[in-house]
Amino acid sequence: MEKAKKQKVVAELAEKLRQMNSMFLTEYSGMNVAQMTRLRKELRNVGVDFSVIKNSLLTIASQGTKAEPLKDYFTGPNAIVGIYKDPVSAAKVIAGFSKDVPHLKLKAGFLGDQVLTPADILKLATLPTRDVLIAKLFGLLKGMPQRLVYVLNGNINKLLLTLNAIKSKKEQA
Repeated sequence: MEKAKKQKVVAELAEKLRQMNSMFLTEYSGMNVAQMTRLRKELRNVGVDFSVIKNSLLTIASQGTKAEPLKDYFTGPNAIVGIYKDPVSAAKVIAGFSKDVPHLKLKAGFLGDQVLTPADILKLATLPTRDVLIAKLFGLLKGMPQRLVYVLNGNINKLLLTLNAIKSKKEQA
């Protein structure tokens, strides 16, 4: 590859790394073309990039980005899973795919400023997606006023029952 072309690739990759909110580093050795194509398609469906990058270019591009702490893992055949929005969906795809294709191995990753181990990434896969969490939050917020009205209504009912009991005792006396 020509030096000018390498510099352009490094600049583009560095910009992508700055824009990513999370990234997973995977080892793909032993996977065939059909499996790679299927993985790329599944990741593309959840809005995630899957790229095979030379380690030397990745090392240079990661300088000054959130991916820089992962430079010790830039050995062997690596592919990056670049996530711009929802890391949970990407983790679910990777975890499900690695069960079917044992050649795909997670090496490390980052989420925000935190470095992730393969176990951390697999834990992410067990979380509900962002949309499900938002729906649960709205359901909880919607239920709060109803619960408050129910609780306040219960106290008023108890007060009325107590006052009626006092009234009936006074009438009997």
